[in-house]
Amino acid sequence: MRQDPPVRSYAVTHPAGTIVPPQPPGWHQVLLTTTGAMTLELPDGSWFVPPGAAVEVPAGVPHRVRAVATVRLRTLYLRGARPGPARVVRVVPLLRELLLAAVARAPLYPDDDRAAAALLDLTERELAAATTMTPLLLTLPTDPAARRAAERILAAPGDPAGVDALCRGCGAGRRTVERRFREGTGLGVAAWRRRARLVAALAELADGRPLAGVAHAAGYATPSAFGAMVKAELGSSPGALVRAP
Repeated sequence: MRQDPPVRSYAVTHPAGTIVPPQPPGWHQVLLTTTGAMTLELPDGSWFVPPGAAVEVPAGVPHRVRAVATVRLRTLYLRGARPGPARVVRVVPLLRELLLAAVARAPLYPDDDRAAAALLDLTERELAAATTMTPLLLTLPTDPAARRAAERILAAPGDPAGVDALCRGCGAGRRTVERRFREGTGLGVAAWRRRARLVAALAELADGRPLAGVAHAAGYATPSAFGAMVKAELGSSPGALVRAP
């Protein structure tokens, strides 16, 4: 009887919103989108994953994908654990084509298919050699009161409400929430909201939304003000950050 394959895949076109891909135990995953960008939500925070990048997620790490528009998600499942934490990798053209070919052909049975064995071997070699990128990380606070404030921000990043209003009703006063935010994320509430706006805005820009509209939705009066904030935070222009290599 043929054994279970060591390689499986999941391909879906999904409307804007949250996607929870299948997460069978014991399967390392590689996720990429064929159009646009995605935000990957992990237990400790969110990563903005730009076009031209993929994410490796070790077995057993729960995650979900958030997209601002219709997204074509492609996931390759590799049996067994892989060393190291989750990481974002730069996808050069060769690796992209290998991943897409493996997703399209899976399940792969390399033991009795020489072509499948060669495809898997080359894919794993290129993936191991891929450059690790430093993702734009939005760390989530673990304290309940700070987490409630963070969830309010994530629900409406462009909301102009002041920090006092954001903290009201969270179960602790503003000073306490600010302190716990800094302890859990390294940022104050206002700075964390600025980072949340940036994550949401870059995802929209990667989907082709006009810069003026994205800047306004993020709470900035002009595209130049938004661009200056992005440059100060990340050292690059908004366009450079969302442009696929």
